[in-house]
Amino acid sequence: MTMAESGRRTLIIGGGTGIGFACARALCADGGRVFISGRREAPLAEVAALAPAQIAYATGDATDEQDMQRVVGRALEFLHKLDTVVICAGMSGITGVLDASLADFSRIVNGNLFPVFLAARHTAEHLISSRRGSLIAISSMYGLVGLRQRAAYSAGKAGINGMIRSIALDLADKGVRANAICPGFIETKFSLDMVSREADPASELAQRRAMHPIPRAGTAEEVAAMAAFLASDGAAWITGQTYAVDGGYTAR
Repeated sequence: MTMAESGRRTLIIGGGTGIGFACARALCADGGRVFISGRREAPLAEVAALAPAQIAYATGDATDEQDMQRVVGRALEFLHKLDTVVICAGMSGITGVLDASLADFSRIVNGNLFPVFLAARHTAEHLISSRRGSLIAISSMYGLVGLRQRAAYSAGKAGINGMIRSIALDLADKGVRANAICPGFIETKFSLDMVSREADPASELAQRRAMHPIPRAGTAEEVAAMAAFLASDGAAWITGQTYAVDGGYTAR
């Protein structure tokens, strides 16, 4: 890590648990400061308590424009400038095309697209001012390939990937890079809770681990390592890309 890369100031939308929490830890490791947001205060407060000099938080709904504006304002009060934005907020749910309602489809698609658009819209000017801005969206490998019973989720994540390419082109000549990370099955509390609702949780978990050519689940820290790289000056000529961190799943 060079001195030029140290001390980044990062806003993480959805930074209280799972991949967002791992990103917060990774982006603090070089002496940076991080501001995290999410809907629930308790996990945010727990993360901030780990390093109160480096991490602060505010609650907010990432799909609500007024909330996003407020969170960005609070982040700037703590960070003073903004170099990196990581968007790790989204929604999932069963939406088979034969029986899903339009309301459920819209809720899940919008729950994935709105956070990325609103975060980009309300942080872009600050990332431009930093002269080394990096916008990173956490998408999914199911934005690259399909999945049964997940029409809305796949549509939302594919939409993120397309949006990132357009954002990258809008901001490329202004000193801001935009990229997406597409994780495979990552064992977080959220994903394990989802598996626990299946008819045979143990079998389902074994199947999800084994579906990757590297036959295991990924970790939040492995996704965070990619985020830390994309935030760094070492990725200064990388923009508009989608990186699958999926144990080889989408290579087949």
